[in-house]
Amino acid sequence: MASDFAMDQFRFLKRLLLVHGHWNYQRVGYLVLYNFYRNVVFVLMLFWCIAQKKGGTYWAISPHVFDLSHKTLLEYPKLHGVGHRREAYNLQLFWITMIDTQWQSLVLFYIPLFTYKESTIDIWSMGSLWTIAVVILVNIHLAMDIRRWVFITHAAVWGSIIITYACIVVLDSIPVFPNY
Repeated sequence: MASDFAMDQFRFLKRLLLVHGHWNYQRVGYLVLYNFYRNVVFVLMLFWCIAQKKGGTYWAISPHVFDLSHKTLLEYPKLHGVGHRREAYNLQLFWITMIDTQWQSLVLFYIPLFTYKESTIDIWSMGSLWTIAVVILVNIHLAMDIRRWVFITHAAVWGSIIITYACIVVLDSIPVFPNY
């Protein structure tokens, strides 16, 4: 069996369990919910495109993670019970996230659809618009929950938006593709 942590003295055990265990649980709980959110938004955009002519519905609210300081966690060991009580990730939070996700995907799909309803825009161009809109939405959603911004965080969040836009521009400029 492998371990995520290694220590040479038991005096570090209390801090490892109470502080790092709590922080790790909070982060993993958020990561799981965010991954579901991101993937479902992408999939539901495709679903709404297909279901537009056949019907369908869905919605969600994003969970916010507020962490405690290491001093507070060491002073109050009972706070470690948050994981046992499933406060950062549970079925209710999952369904709230899914409802919020469905709502956001509906808005993201139908606002451009109704905005360009009377225009001559084709489905390929609309697909490019929806793609960049989803990437912007999920990255802004993530950015609102980030508490410590460092260079790599900025590069990942804003860089993915820029790279997606650049890829769309490059793909749209290739004559073989439909929306050239």
